[in-house]
Amino acid sequence: MGAKTSSTSANSFQFTPLRKVDKTEANIFLHGYSAGHDLTDRQALLRSIPLELNEELNILAFWPSGHYSRLDRRSKRYLAVAARFDARLGLAALSVDRAAHFLRIRLRAEEMGRVFVEQLESYLLKHHPQVEQVNLIGHSLGGRVLATALKEGAVGQYFKIGDVLLMAAAVEVSTSEAAAMLCCVSGRLINAYSKSDRVLLMNVGETCIGRNEVGLFENVHMHGFGHSDYWPKLREVMEASKFSALSWPAGGLVPPPEEDFSKSDCVLYQVLKKSESRLLDAAVKYLKTSAWASFNECEPDKALAFAREFQLVAGNCLINLVRGNGLRYSQVLEMLADHFGMTSNLYGCARVVEYEERLVSYFFRNYFSNGHPLASATASQMKRVSQITYLEAVDDLSKRLTLTSSFQPREPSSSLALPGVRLLLASNSKIGTLIEAHRKASRLVIDLKTAIKPGYSALIPAVAIIYYARLQVNEEAWM
Repeated sequence: MGAKTSSTSANSFQFTPLRKVDKTEANIFLHGYSAGHDLTDRQALLRSIPLELNEELNILAFWPSGHYSRLDRRSKRYLAVAARFDARLGLAALSVDRAAHFLRIRLRAEEMGRVFVEQLESYLLKHHPQVEQVNLIGHSLGGRVLATALKEGAVGQYFKIGDVLLMAAAVEVSTSEAAAMLCCVSGRLINAYSKSDRVLLMNVGETCIGRNEVGLFENVHMHGFGHSDYWPKLREVMEASKFSALSWPAGGLVPPPEEDFSKSDCVLYQVLKKSESRLLDAAVKYLKTSAWASFNECEPDKALAFAREFQLVAGNCLINLVRGNGLRYSQVLEMLADHFGMTSNLYGCARVVEYEERLVSYFFRNYFSNGHPLASATASQMKRVSQITYLEAVDDLSKRLTLTSSFQPREPSSSLALPGVRLLLASNSKIGTLIEAHRKASRLVIDLKTAIKPGYSALIPAVAIIYYARLQVNEEAWM
């Protein structure tokens, strides 16, 4: 599971290991602009790490890189005013605003570079104290983060820096700066660049090394690569640059990609495939309560049948028809988080299990008037709850998701003993009464929206079952 740094400032990294392995060498990956902004994108980055590195300690360093499509209130007001005068003026204003946004993130990348080694060292000492060497891989502005750190001579006190691979780096590096960077590493400085990368032409005022060779670097020309090709083809880049962390020989180690959309959604399909049949049966039972679900009872692979129907129920039926499939599980979790107004609270989550833990906690907190013991249960506590007890709790939750139950008084939850978990206590003060009245009104609105929206009342208990199944299977790759 991911772990945040101790820093609470905006300029802090969240380091997420792909798997927990006891290695003295770690590979640290940094994304670029507009990447790692939500769970789906973070999962895509995690899946991009070559399987040859599966036995290595691989850590994603997520940082607040912004997103070109996300406008703050100030930008929205500015664009709205411009668009009132003329549509073309609005488009021009949008271009200017997004260019300014990129420049702000470019400055932030340099700020992140100045604190990178310090925060990485703090994280490793706490979670992986055995690490003696790190290899650094950065893409686009992630390369700028690493270049800034090395330009300023940042070195770890407890680890040394081995190879450094910059891919499509959105940064300018002079020969003298490269010499300073080289003094910080014990391995190689590698520049994976492409003359076909047109995105880096937008980095005004600089000649990016992501498009050019640079002195004292080992320059590897990735012919025909566009700016967005590096992550999906990460293994190809690492092989071309002979990156030290990549296992050799590589032939035959990578299985062919799974073509079936539902099977490729491993965090959903594989978890249910490996879980106990009773849990899968429970998930099927809850999903069947949706009129949108249509199970093929003759399907020999019951987990696959469930995964496919779950994805279709979560997606829009018309859009499903066009794209030929539903939503991936990570997208479903994001959809539910948005529905319950939890997106901002879940921004720092990189793991599916982290999303599930907070969502399931919210479900039990929101739908039981006096609270519920499971509302405060951590993943480790939830894992220890007996299967019978948990299924009874989810069954009780499912009954509270219907339209009829939205207008009925909420009954107190059943007493469930969990170590370290307390029931919420109602306040007797006037302020507490007002707060409780506001909560009830808010809950009613959410309850009605949930009951009315197609499939939501079926998806919620199904997610609760999948979360519990994931904890029981306990496979790092599907967390």
